[in-house]
Amino acid sequence: MMRETAHRLRRHPHLGFRIIKTGIAVTLCLAVCDLLQLQQPFVAVVTAIISMGRSIDNTVRTGKDHLLAAILGAVCGALLYHVSPQNAGLCGIGIILVIFLCQLLQLRRGTLMGSFMFAMVMLHPETAGTVQTVWWCMVAAVLGIAIALAVNLLILPPNYVQSIIEKDNLIYSMLVYAAKVCENRLSAPDLEAVRVQIRHLERDIRLYTSEWKLFRNRDDVVAVIARKLVTYQEILNDLWAIDRLEKNLNSETATVFAYHLNRANSLLKEMQPRIPAEAVSSEKELPTMQK
Repeated sequence: MMRETAHRLRRHPHLGFRIIKTGIAVTLCLAVCDLLQLQQPFVAVVTAIISMGRSIDNTVRTGKDHLLAAILGAVCGALLYHVSPQNAGLCGIGIILVIFLCQLLQLRRGTLMGSFMFAMVMLHPETAGTVQTVWWCMVAAVLGIAIALAVNLLILPPNYVQSIIEKDNLIYSMLVYAAKVCENRLSAPDLEAVRVQIRHLERDIRLYTSEWKLFRNRDDVVAVIARKLVTYQEILNDLWAIDRLEKNLNSETATVFAYHLNRANSLLKEMQPRIPAEAVSSEKELPTMQK
């Protein structure tokens, strides 16, 4: 039952902050375009959606690639438009050219944006492949990138430290419970759920360390938790080894069982003093197995 519940929770969709911020950025793009009477609001909206990254640093890096790729795509679209407007063959050749140039110039994150800008200039009924069209597309793209960055920076900025601490406590509690289940051998522990949480913790740590130094104010805490990842993986490997043993232990498998169980419990005991109090309380709330 617990395994099924955990699986449903992992797959259950939720309204995250990134989704909310994307909607806010789209609204601001349309409002600013209307206020300044800028053309091509569609370009600004699409650029803001594509540029909304998981972190501030990701938004900046992808925004740079998107801007350069947008310029590349718009220029290619304008040139091919003057060769043969809305030509099906040239459209295919143009997309191939834009994608190739994006890869050649190390703008892989901007491939989608460059392709979109090419199609916008080449096919949109209101465009004529002129310099003015390219210019307005560039202004709209810059606006979309700027608004996406501003929203990610000022509205609901990502709090990776809190997420890292919570996942650290959760993983420790899950490992303690899984070790008890392995020791009793009455049911199979949900080790896959632990592995998923470790991956999520690794992802959050990578996102935190990729941020600008200005936005990283808990490096010491994150560094301690990052070092614990190796121990978490070792404990998980020991529990995997126990779980793979046959239910009925013989003299040989009993030795293997005792070795991995003692090693896992020793590592958990060593880590316990460094775990915040709330993690210990959450451990007590977990159900215990009947002996």
